Amino acid sequence: MGLVVLAVVFWAVQPHLQVESQSNAPLQWVSSQPAPEQQDVFVDGVLRLQFDRPLDPNLQRLAVQLEPPAAVIFDVQGDELLLKPRDPLRFSTDYTLTIAPQEGLPLEQTIQLRFRTEPQFTYERDIKPLLEASCVGCHQPAGRQRTQLLDSYEAVLAYVKPGDPNSELIDPRWTRRHATILNANNPNRPQARGGSPEIAYLQARGLPLSRLGFWTPEEVEIVRTWIVQDGAPRSSARAQAGN
Repeated sequence: MGLVVLAVVFWAVQPHLQVESQSNAPLQWVSSQPAPEQQDVFVDGVLRLQFDRPLDPNLQRLAVQLEPPAAVIFDVQGDELLLKPRDPLRFSTDYTLTIAPQEGLPLEQTIQLRFRTEPQFTYERDIKPLLEASCVGCHQPAGRQRTQLLDSYEAVLAYVKPGDPNSELIDPRWTRRHATILNANNPNRPQARGGSPEIAYLQARGLPLSRLGFWTPEEVEIVRTWIVQDGAPRSSARAQAGN
């Protein structure tokens, strides 16, 4: 009978000892979203870090550092630590998230998570519409400038040097040609040429004729930023996600 009692006591105490031992063990970082060195991270997204066991739900303060500096708020959900920047992060920027061991978060070692945020502009979402409205009417196989095509991403890259703010797409060699397209008395209005492929292209897409051969200074800066920030990206994770 004594042996039976000892066995019961042993199994009753052992789970308690395991739980106590586990709670005192260093907390291990298992995974994260974004993953280490991930590119194209949403500037307004939530950073999620998963650990090997549930976190202290009463964790009130967290010593966390994000470089370049950005204020974050945090939440604990089971074995995950969620970090949300108070304001959107910078576009096309390399960030480092650092969390050191602290009371209530007995990490095995300091966490450093590096990632890069998404580009502000992409070809598919931002640049292609500008080109179609102002350029592709002429710079297409049926247009007057068919030898300098701008009707596809691959064609546009012929006039782009990624990272170069003075790429030819910003100040193309055919700029003088635009002077013959635009009316000298009203530079926002092109000379109408009935039946021209350029006019037909715009009309078929419901685009105003005033756009032909013309970018505003703000649009030029959009194109310049696209070229400089991340080397003229075609698309982004946000676009692919439909956001």
